[in-house]
Amino acid sequence: MAGLPSLENWDSTRDGLHQVALVLSAIKVCCVEPQPNSLQYSLCMTPSGLTTARLNIGGELHFDIAGLQLRYSRGGGKEFQIDVEGYDQKSLIDDVVGGFASLGIEISPSRTHIRQKQRFEIEPGLAADYLAVLNAAYAALARFRAGLGGCLSPLVLWAHHFDLGFLWFPRANMDEHKDPQLAFGFAPHSPGLERPYFYAYGWSAKAGYLELPVSAPARAESGSYTGLYAGYDDLDRGDRFESQVERILRDYYLLAKAKL
Repeated sequence: MAGLPSLENWDSTRDGLHQVALVLSAIKVCCVEPQPNSLQYSLCMTPSGLTTARLNIGGELHFDIAGLQLRYSRGGGKEFQIDVEGYDQKSLIDDVVGGFASLGIEISPSRTHIRQKQRFEIEPGLAADYLAVLNAAYAALARFRAGLGGCLSPLVLWAHHFDLGFLWFPRANMDEHKDPQLAFGFAPHSPGLERPYFYAYGWSAKAGYLELPVSAPARAESGSYTGLYAGYDDLDRGDRFESQVERILRDYYLLAKAKL
């Protein structure tokens, strides 16, 4: 693997991509049934970006991150396409709804998280860099996830926090609000944690949030959340990236699962 991008001076690009993801999520939520653990709010990864996956209206809406395009396709054909440059969040969702209307599909997505009227400031090169990082993070998490026993939620991107993650449950009960669980994922930032990072945390009603030792270069976090924090800037971003992420998360998993 060539060295992954550093993602320097990318905050405006990060925020613009996040706002587009929230538009995708709003469309999905109004076009699918409620799902366990609120998975209707999640998006699926593809090599080129994010997708709603199949909607009840047929087809799916895809965000090509490097190309900065939204595309709705069904039956293998492209139905409409929108270049997101020059848009803001509100004008983008208006045109997406209009694109569906032009096909005779009337939808009414919630605009609870569609609040930004400022034009996206997305630098195409940085968007492509983030796609490379996101694909590498997905590969590392997917490899780690594949080696786990127990019951697993899908590895998805949550549009609200813009993080990629999944849940592990030790038993067949899989309700994130009441059943013991471990969470693993990758986030571009959080309040108080402004750089990208991998995370892990464990919770059960009996134990609360777990406070555990972690393997270097990760650290134990107790501010924004209680769990493992592995800063992207602290990781080897070359050939060892995936194996290092897997090792850090597996060390945490082996300790945490015994505490639930």
